[in-house]
Amino acid sequence: MRLLHLFMASILVIPVFTLQAQQDEHIIVITQLDTQLNNVNKTMLRNLYMGNLGLGDITPIALAPGELARSVFNVRVVGLTESRIQAYWAQMRFSGRKQRPIEASDPAEAILMVQSTVNTIAYVPAGTVLPKDVKIIFTSQTPQ
Repeated sequence: MRLLHLFMASILVIPVFTLQAQQDEHIIVITQLDTQLNNVNKTMLRNLYMGNLGLGDITPIALAPGELARSVFNVRVVGLTESRIQAYWAQMRFSGRKQRPIEASDPAEAILMVQSTVNTIAYVPAGTVLPKDVKIIFTSQTPQ
């Protein structure tokens, strides 16, 4: 009987952890409210963050290595692991061809950088409370 109670309790608890894990595994991309950019797709973001395409004069802001949202962005949007991206930027730095995105230490700093710098975009975890002067231009939760 005790085994049955433990089993039933685990069935009730697992969906809560699954929901939180799913929420943690998504990002949103933000910019200033008055920026002309209103919508971007995965390809545009991948190209911008990998230095291959400029969206006008938009400057990308990335989170620091070790941030979960960075790993989620790299896998879901860029399609590469952190180690592959680091190797790519080491090669680009050596050749002097491209500049890597500016880095913020955490989502709060990324939001402050977007608020204070014109024509910037940044990704933060989905569910992050945003100030009124920024808007969402991409979410990984919807099919792109």
